[in-house]
Parts: sequence; C-alpha cells; structure tokens
Amino acid sequence: MINIRKTIAVLLSCALLITAFSACKKDEEEKPDETEEITTTEAEPMPYPLTINDTEIVAKPEKVVCLSPAIAEIIFEMGYGDTIIGRSSYCEYPESILSAKDVGSAANPNIYAITDLMPNLVITSTPIASKDIFTMEQAGIATLIIPAPTTLEGFSSIYTALGLIYEGMFVGIERGEEAYSGISKLLGNTEALNIGKFVYVTESLAVAGGNTFESAVLSCFGTNIAKESSGYEYDKELLLENQPDVILLNSKYTRGDLLDDDVFSQLDAVQNYSIIYIDNIFFERPTSRLAELINSLLADYKNLGDDVVME
Repeated sequence: MINIRKTIAVLLSCALLITAFSACKKDEEEKPDETEEITTTEAEPMPYPLTINDTEIVAKPEKVVCLSPAIAEIIFEMGYGDTIIGRSSYCEYPESILSAKDVGSAANPNIYAITDLMPNLVITSTPIASKDIFTMEQAGIATLIIPAPTTLEGFSSIYTALGLIYEGMFVGIERGEEAYSGISKLLGNTEALNIGKFVYVTESLAVAGGNTFESAVLSCFGTNIAKESSGYEYDKELLLENQPDVILLNSKYTRGDLLDDDVFSQLDAVQNYSIIYIDNIFFERPTSRLAELINSLLADYKNLGDDVVME
C-alpha cells in the first residue's frame, strides 16, 4: 500500500505551489495603486478530490460495493456501513451486511450485477481482472484496491484510507486514527505480557515468517524464532536447535497433529503442553476484532501448560 500520509503531503505541497505561483503572476500583471487598500481571503481547503492507490476519490461515496470481508467489516465499525449496497459472497459479518446484494467475489465478480447497482466505488483487497475494471470504468465506476496488510502499519493505513474516502482530507486522517487507536493501545501494551520465544504454526503446519501479518501482531508480545524467514518457508528443523518457549497454533489443528509430526513432536513446548490455540480468522480478516485475540492472549497466557484454547 502507498504511504497515505506522504500522498497527502505531496498534494498539499502542490496546492501551495500553485497558489503561490498564481498570486505572483497576478502581482506582475495587475499592480494595485499603493494607496489602495488590499484585502485577501484565504480559501478553505477542499477535502476532495484526493488520490489513494492511483484511484481518484472525487466526493464522499454514497454507494459502495465491497469485495473484501475484512474491509467491509471495518467500514461498518467506522460507521459507514449504510453506504454498502453490494458485497462479496464471503462477507457475512456483521449480519446487517447480508442485506446488501451478493455480487460474487474479487476473483469472480458478477460485473453485470455491479454495474446494475451503479456504485460510486468498488473496494477490493485483491486485484480484479483488467477487463472487468475497464467495464466498470466505462460505466463511471471507480475501483480501489486496498491490499491485505502484512505489517501493523499496513493495517492502520486501512483505517486511514477509509477515513479519507468517507471524510476527505484532514478530517479523514483523524477519523482513521481514532478508529484504530483502541487496537493500537492493546498492541502497545507490551509490558503486560512477554511470551518469550514463539512460533506461529498455521496451515499445513507451516511456520509464519517475520514478514507475515501473524508475526507482526504476535511479535508485539514476544520474539518470533522464524523472524528472519519469509512467508511460510521456515525450516522447522531449526527449532530443534532453538526451542520455542511456546507454540502458537492455528486452532484448526491440535496437539495430536503436532505429536504426529517428526519435528514438532520433539519440541519441549509440545511435550509440556505450552501451546496456545488461535483462530486464524483474526489474521485472515483483520479488523477491530483483533482486540479479542489480544485480550485473550493477555488473559489466558497464565494458563499455559494446560492446553489452553483461545476461542
């Protein structure tokens, strides 16, 4: 994702330069009488148009199609849910979003259904086929891609972007920061918990590397042994030399699954029941519900060794 703050800074700088140039040129062309009283009025800064990820937002959208379950949920939590008129088939939370028309998914959108709705804006986390974007552009529908986050900065910038979309420049930034502040405080509460060395074991019993969103969140409370690896390619045999204090495990799996694995079964954390189960939905669809994960981690860590399950 582009740096929203930098984009705004560039836009503001350009506006000031244009204003200054216009004023100088006018002074050269029309020099007023020295005795004439001169009054100036500063123009109010305009919240729109603004550009986010190469998409121009010309006004507050009143009709939106959202193809990302996570972003749709954030739109609702920020108080803009009534603008969503179309949704992905995978959008089911909050329940009120089900009243919006199902228009397929980002991978397979029903473009005819979308154009029939005539939204101001389509928001997605994953790219849509170029031919579909072209069809929507021909109908006057803008498409904005806000990628799924891999860092906490990327996560917070989603809130900023949505604030800008719905409130425009200046107010939008404040609105986004306000909406994200609760999660930020929880993530910053590192003194309340230190789980030591950990790994997060997820799909196919792969280990999350340092550039994953899972690691970004969980590393606020400990040290990811796999932090130097990328994606989910960490060689788990290295864990035998650098034993984790705790295993954070996708709740899709059980301790029995780890015991069936040649490497995980040899780890002290597995033998000692130092396992905390985490619903991976918090990472697949990051929203303010991430606070539930953090609060559970803070509250249940003391039970470590009792095969704690985080719901």
